[in-house]
Amino acid sequence: MAQLTVHTRLGADADRILDPFSELMNRAERTLHARLMAGAKWTGDLAVSLYKEFRISAKLLESVYAARQAKVSSAVELAKLNATELEQKITSKTKQITSKERKLVKKRKELANSIELAEKHEARAAKFLAALSNASPPKRSIALQQYKTILGEMHRCRRLASEALSLIDSLDADIHQHKRRVETLKAKLDEAKRRIEHPSICFGTRKLFDAQHNLAANGFKSHSQWREAWRRSRSATFMIEGEKASECGNRFARISRGADGLFDLELRLPEALKHLAAETTKVGGKVVHLVRLKGLTFSHNPDLLEAALSGKVPISVRFHRDEKSWRVMVSFNTVEADVQEDYRCGAVGVDLNAGFVSVTRVDRHGNVVEAFDIPMVTYGKSQAQSRDLIRKVAAQIAAYARKHSLPVVSEDLDFEKKKLVLKLEGDARYARMQSSFAYSQFDAALASACGRHGVFHKRVNPAYTSLIGRVKFARRYGLSVHRSAALAIARRAMQLSEELPLSCRESGKLTLPLNDAHPVTLELPVRKDPAQPKAVGSRHVGPDLKGVAKALRGALAARGPSRRKRPSRSVMGWSELRSMVRRRRRDVPGAATQSGSQRVAPMRSPA
Repeated sequence: MAQLTVHTRLGADADRILDPFSELMNRAERTLHARLMAGAKWTGDLAVSLYKEFRISAKLLESVYAARQAKVSSAVELAKLNATELEQKITSKTKQITSKERKLVKKRKELANSIELAEKHEARAAKFLAALSNASPPKRSIALQQYKTILGEMHRCRRLASEALSLIDSLDADIHQHKRRVETLKAKLDEAKRRIEHPSICFGTRKLFDAQHNLAANGFKSHSQWREAWRRSRSATFMIEGEKASECGNRFARISRGADGLFDLELRLPEALKHLAAETTKVGGKVVHLVRLKGLTFSHNPDLLEAALSGKVPISVRFHRDEKSWRVMVSFNTVEADVQEDYRCGAVGVDLNAGFVSVTRVDRHGNVVEAFDIPMVTYGKSQAQSRDLIRKVAAQIAAYARKHSLPVVSEDLDFEKKKLVLKLEGDARYARMQSSFAYSQFDAALASACGRHGVFHKRVNPAYTSLIGRVKFARRYGLSVHRSAALAIARRAMQLSEELPLSCRESGKLTLPLNDAHPVTLELPVRKDPAQPKAVGSRHVGPDLKGVAKALRGALAARGPSRRKRPSRSVMGWSELRSMVRRRRRDVPGAATQSGSQRVAPMRSPA
């Protein structure tokens, strides 16, 4: 089963009904939350008191309770993620403190040794100075040289002592600030743990609530204007849960499709809003007040919605008001096609990267058939734009796999931890790159697209896939490292062996391209018994790959300084630039440098 959501936009005439309906439902939700936080339990007596107070049905009150529980669960999960992040920050900062304390002890020892040596050299310098004063002319040059040498050593020790003292002061200040930071993080961690036990919710968003303290900076002319915006924000959305036993999957928001292909929404109003009803009817001996919103169009998957309406499936309806008007979002479960894991014709490997997705199709033997990249730049886009782009790319991959009747294989990664590690390491460039990847969204979109297209989707362990692609397949097939990684991902799902080339294992050397396309030769680690064959059933060479990865990191680090971009230089020589400047200075009148009426034309570089 997969959940699908379709949506459409309502006209301005729906405000008359949905504005008071939403205000009533949200007021009931806030009251319920306040009483539950005060210690009340969700029992029949509480439910009866609330639907009598707000004059709503028990089913609508269940929808209110479900919406409140979802917000509380979201707040708890967010607090857990915050607590995990704070714990990792504290661990990282504690390691920094320990490292700097060790360095501080070492520098203090160096300071003491430098001071001691400087004092010894100073005493020796005094002796050499006395010897120099009493030296005979033939021996005076030798004594002077000795005196200069000992003075140089003395000044060197004093310089080392000064540098060590300066570094000690810097380390003391850093350790002090790190300890302060740890205490601050611990206080935040205690608060996060408290929010896990006692979650707090701000209906209407905290950002808008804090805006009342600085009205002008947030675009409000008066407090009454802010209050109006605050009330609208607190009642901007509400949901009516579906019910399998009810007709059309919902008791109070029933959707049906007419002969013209358009949909109609029958909204049954609670007793408190019966004065807004357009018509009244009797159902089961009870009077029902309702309004009808006709002519709704769902652009995406209207046939699946119609099948769900006739299939006794619970259909939940959420109403949300944005800057334009009210929107209707209909959610229901769809039955996915029963697909089997079959690699007899090959597979499609997918490797997600910054700005694009690499796709590689392989045959049943694991050889490349086709490889290409799909652009997916999410950095700099809004949340809606990124989500739309990710879904389109996922649908394109699923359609490609369905066209060739192949399963899709992608990576199974813990991206939250990976992004947090990059953030803690302080590399802003890579942290920004990772945050723009939208990993979890792409994984969910790919799984959903494969389910809709009837394509089997599998996630595999991504360990060493990029390295395997670089080592084994990049040069052999003329592929990029990322397309080779997608190839390795597909082969891993097919359980194909990834042995290092025999020539590399025999020679102990491996030549592979770096990121700048320049090859490098690595020394492989020596195996304990190279002649001994690997055990039957072993699919990967973990120790070998770990050694290759370590050697590759060393090669990249060594090549790092040489691959830095240098500032561009003029195509003209320095002598030509200097002569040109001198000629221009001679040609400029003296008055032109003083008055603003005459200006020198700017010097341009030759084409």
